[in-house]
Amino acid sequence: MSTAELAAAPSLPVQKMPRTWKFLGTALWAGGAFVAMSVAQLATIFLAFGVLAKGEFDDNVFGTFVQHGAVIAGSVLVGMPAALLVLWLATRLAGRSFASYLALRRPALRQVVTALAASAALLAALDGLAWLSGYPLSPDFSLTSIRTARDSGLIWLVVLGFCVGAPVAEEFIFRGFLFRGWSATFLGPLGAIALSAVLFAVIHLQYEWFYIAGIAMVGLLFGYLRHRSGSTWLTVITHGFYNLIATLQALWFIS
Repeated sequence: MSTAELAAAPSLPVQKMPRTWKFLGTALWAGGAFVAMSVAQLATIFLAFGVLAKGEFDDNVFGTFVQHGAVIAGSVLVGMPAALLVLWLATRLAGRSFASYLALRRPALRQVVTALAASAALLAALDGLAWLSGYPLSPDFSLTSIRTARDSGLIWLVVLGFCVGAPVAEEFIFRGFLFRGWSATFLGPLGAIALSAVLFAVIHLQYEWFYIAGIAMVGLLFGYLRHRSGSTWLTVITHGFYNLIATLQALWFIS
């Protein structure tokens, strides 16, 4: 083709690169997802208490009510769609598909086996550290929620909420959305792993500081798995497995 023909040829439209929310945008959208999830959870708890208490509010009764495992698990399941809706809106405004932005790729079987083994090893190490430090292997909050759910015959709801609902919501926010945005900033992948792990630990303020530190270590492991595998589904599976083992451990203790 001659130079004249090239000049006369119609120019192709320039395709814009898919947008990634950077540091501040990622933080704000993730915070919005967490707030939406928390509001939905609180609304569920207050609504359920209002129905069961028939409109009569008592501080002591309410304090016991919110520690019931079935109540916590139910609120988690209700809060999950609220968080995912905010994340979906953020990814669509970024011009990306929900699955690609959050790296919802199916992991290989070898990756799943390796991740579950690493998760079990970390849980064993944290249990050993708790035993050496004089802390119970399961925190009081977990034991109370598991005991109340078991006694009311709703342990299945706890398993569903703790091992499915919570892993999906939290991993989509932290290892899916936060890692995607922050790893493309000055933080890089390692900084994104570290900072998201710290925030992941901070949202679990219902536990004592010792267990919060352990949750930060779990967050580091999940972030590393997300980075190496490129799959958020892998961390969802690993998170669910970790919570299942912790739930079974708590059941064993209270039995």
